[in-house]
Order: sequence, then structure tokens, then C-alpha cells
Amino acid sequence: MRVFVTGATGFVGNAVVRELLAAGHEVTGLVRLQKAKALDALGARAVVGKMQSPESYRDVAAEHDALIHAAAEYSAEGVLADRSALDTLLDAAREGNGERQVIYTSGIWVLGDTHGPVYENAPTDHPAALVAWRVTHEQIALEAATDRLATAVIRPGMVYGGSGSLVARYFESAEKHGASQYVGEGRNHVPFIHVEDLARFYRAVVESRARGVFHAVDGECPLLEDVARAASEAAGKGGATRSVPLEEARQKMGAMADCLVLDQTVLSRRHGDIGWQPRRSPFLQEAGRAFAEWQASRG
Repeated sequence: MRVFVTGATGFVGNAVVRELLAAGHEVTGLVRLQKAKALDALGARAVVGKMQSPESYRDVAAEHDALIHAAAEYSAEGVLADRSALDTLLDAAREGNGERQVIYTSGIWVLGDTHGPVYENAPTDHPAALVAWRVTHEQIALEAATDRLATAVIRPGMVYGGSGSLVARYFESAEKHGASQYVGEGRNHVPFIHVEDLARFYRAVVESRARGVFHAVDGECPLLEDVARAASEAAGKGGATRSVPLEEARQKMGAMADCLVLDQTVLSRRHGDIGWQPRRSPFLQEAGRAFAEWQASRG
């Protein structure tokens, strides 16, 4: 298949590109000029442009069977860019003949505190403030579906592996301060997925031309304090941890801090629809391996 990917050199997007290429698909990625050579080196086609500049990639995107919006944006300018990219990909997918697919990347934070286990049919009426706008973007993507155009929304759990994830901060603080620092009391549950498993998830959605909402999670949601302790042990700090009060974290991180204290038990009932299962063990068992990957990623 011919697959177009935004955010193709980002943490998630790059893993998706690699997975699709390894499976024999033709991949085109939207990148900034300075990242074009890196994408070409993987065997993908690089298209230089910006999400908020549809003219830089719309026509190329229209040539593809599946279009994946994998770029992540949180700033006010980023929200506008995200909407522009989504609208552009949907318009491009409507062109020409044949079946097309658009996959929109959202996230579990749109679910807010879950107050127990939730699945793909959970309401999004109390999202975290930082990502409240994504609820509308999810709706736009899902409502664009037709007989010819399949649309899907993927909500990844907390993605880890290598250097590009929020989990890396637990390793970093352990090495720098001798204890893994986490926000709040640590009694909130956190869903996870390894970036390689997530890339396989995207490929499975593409190859099955799946529709609707999917939770990309590994099936276990440990307590945040246990996550920090495992990261500390992996870093050789004996499980030492430190809780950072939420208000203190807000001063440094803004609305992101509130996302890190969400209590979320997010599970999936639909991963079997696409024939996907995680290959990596849950994070508490993978912490040592994840720490080694983090170290290796730093060169």
C-alpha cells in the first residue's frame, strides 16, 4: 500500500514509518527540510512542508491509499496546525477513485479521569484541559467516513521506548537527582504501550482498513508511584522516588502536569479486530530494558 505520514520523523511517526517500510509498504513522510535526508535514508520518500501549509503536501497526499496523521501538537499554534492537517488529509483522501483511509492520532487524555476501567465506547465529555480540542478533531475524523473512505482514531497510552517519551523523565530524574520524580501522590493508574508495539498497531489498522476508535494500550495500568520506583530501580537508584506536588509541577509544566496525575484504567476491546497483541511485557517488567534503550538512544 501507499501510505502518507505526517510527523514522520517524530517519536511515534518515525516508528510507524519504519514498521510500514519493513512490511513492504511504500511510505511518504511530511518533514521539515532539515529532516528530509534522514527520512530518505530509511527508504521512504520525504516531502518537505508544514502542516499549516496544505499546498506543500496536499497533492502528494492525495496519491496515497492510507493517510496517517501522527504529528503531536499541544500549543495554541499547534492546535490550528493539527486541524489544518486533518482537514487537508480528509480532503486529499476524498479525491480520485478507489478506497482510502485516514487515521487520526489522538490520545487517552481525552478520556479524563476514568474512575475505573473504560473501553473504546467511553465518553469524552470530561477531557483533560490540555487536549480538550482533540475531542472535536476526533469527531471530525469519524464523521468523515463514507463507504469509500474509512476513518479511524487511535488513542495511544503512555508511549515509551528510546528517548522521546514522557517516561524518559523518570530515568533522567533518577540519574540527575538520585530519585525518580513523579507528579502528585502517585496513586493514579497509567496505561502504557511500547513505541514498537504502537507502530505495529498502526500497521494493523492500515492493513485491515479498520474504522472507528481504537485504544492502543498494553492491557495493564500500574500506579504511577510503582512506575517511578521501577524506573529508579532500573537506573540503579534502589527504587528511590520523590513526589513533586501538583501545584509545583504546574508552575513548571503548565497544564501538562494535570495530565500526569489523571487516574486512567484504559483498556481495549477492539485490538482483536485487527489481529494485534503486544509483544513487549507491561512496563513494570520492561523497565530495565526500557532504561537500556533510553541510554542507548543518547549515544
